[in-house]
Amino acid sequence: MLDVRPVRPAARRDAFAPLLDNPRAEMMRRHVRDGVATHSVPAAGAPQAVTLFADGRSRVNLGTNNYLGLAGDRQVVEAAVAALRQYGTSTSGSRILNGTTRLHLTLEQELADHYGTEAAVLTSAGVNANVAVLSTAGAPGDVLLVDAHAHASLHAAAAASPGTVVRFRHNSVESLAGRLARLAPDAGAVVVVDGVYSMTGESAPLAEIADLCTRYSARLVVDEAHGLGVLGERGRGAAEAAGVLDRVDAVTLAFSKSLASVGGAVMTSAAVADGIRATALPYVFSASNDPAAVAAALASLRVLRREPQRMARLGENGALLRRVLTEHDVPPVPGRGAVLAVPTGEDEVTVAAWNAAHEAGVYTNAVCYPAVPRGQGVLRLAVMATHTEEQLRLAGEVVAAAVRYARGGTARETAA
Repeated sequence: MLDVRPVRPAARRDAFAPLLDNPRAEMMRRHVRDGVATHSVPAAGAPQAVTLFADGRSRVNLGTNNYLGLAGDRQVVEAAVAALRQYGTSTSGSRILNGTTRLHLTLEQELADHYGTEAAVLTSAGVNANVAVLSTAGAPGDVLLVDAHAHASLHAAAAASPGTVVRFRHNSVESLAGRLARLAPDAGAVVVVDGVYSMTGESAPLAEIADLCTRYSARLVVDEAHGLGVLGERGRGAAEAAGVLDRVDAVTLAFSKSLASVGGAVMTSAAVADGIRATALPYVFSASNDPAAVAAALASLRVLRREPQRMARLGENGALLRRVLTEHDVPPVPGRGAVLAVPTGEDEVTVAAWNAAHEAGVYTNAVCYPAVPRGQGVLRLAVMATHTEEQLRLAGEVVAAAVRYARGGTARETAA
C-alpha cells in the first residue's frame, strides 16, 4: 500500500533573521532605552551654527555637513521656493522620461564648467553618483581597487561592477602599488578613493596615487563629497589641492554638504557620461532630483564661485577649532578639511563623550563601529563658515571636557 501522508518540508531558515537578530540594532535600541541614543537626533530648525533641536534646546552645531552655512541662507532658500512654485514638488519621472527640466541641464553645465570636465551627470543622491559610475565600470577580469576606509557607498558600488573588488590599506601608497603590480597585464584597473575621508577628515595622498595610476594605466575615481567647497583654490576639493584634478577620470559629489541640498553628480568625459546615462540604474530607473533641490544646489554652487571668502572663513574656523582641542589635550586626527575627528576609542567611551557634550550644549556625531574599525571610535566634528570664534572656542572646550570625562574624568568638567 502506498504511503500518501503529506511530506513535511524541512525547517526553513528565516531569511530576515539577520535583520531581526541584529546585534547592532539591539545596541541602538538599548541606547534609546537608556536615554543615550546618538543617532537620529531630531532637529527643529535649519542646521545652522546654533541649531534648535526638538527637545527645545539650542546647541552649537558641530554635527552637520553644512560646511558653507548655506542650508538656511536666504539666497538658497528663495531659489528653492521659486523652483517649487514653478515646477512643483516632483518631476514624477526619470531623466530619460519626463524628469528633466532646464534646472537639471543648467546645473550639469555649471558643474562641468566648475570642474573643467566635458560633462556632468546628476543623480538623486551622492550614493547614487558612486553607484552610477562604478557599477557600470569594469568587465569580468578587471579590478576595482578601493581604499579600505572609503565611504560605504564606494565599496557597495564597486561590488556591483562586473569586475573584481580588491581593497588596499587606507592611504597606503605602498599597499596600492603592490596590488597594482600584481594585476594581470591585460586587466583593466580602476582606483577608487575619497578625496577627504568623511569620518576622520584625512585627505588621500592623491599626487602619489595619480602617479601610480599613470604608471599602471589605471583609471582614477575620487569622491569629493567632503572636499567640494572646502579644499583647493576654487573649492573643487582634495584633487585640486593636490594639483592633480586634470588627472582624475571621474569626480563624484554629494550635494548634501557644501551645496546645501540633496543629490549627487559625476563629473567626467562626455563619452563616459553618455555611458552612465545609457546604462546606470540610478540614472535610468530612478526618479530625477526634485526641482527645489536642484535649484538649491545651483544657487549654492553660484555662491561658492562668487564668494570665495566663505571658503577662506571655513578654513580659518577649522584651524581655530583644531588649536582649541589641542590646547585642551584632545588633539584631533591630522587633516585640513572641515571635518575633525577626536579619538575616543571604545564605543562606550564614544557614547559617553557624545552624551556629555550634548547635555552641555554642543551637538557632535558619535562614530562607532562599523563606520570605523572596532575600538577606533571618534567624536566627529564639522565646522561651518558661519561659526563665530566665540562659538568654536566654547564648543572646543566643551568637547574636550566631555572626552576627558568619558575617559575617566569628572562630570563637572563638561559644565558650560
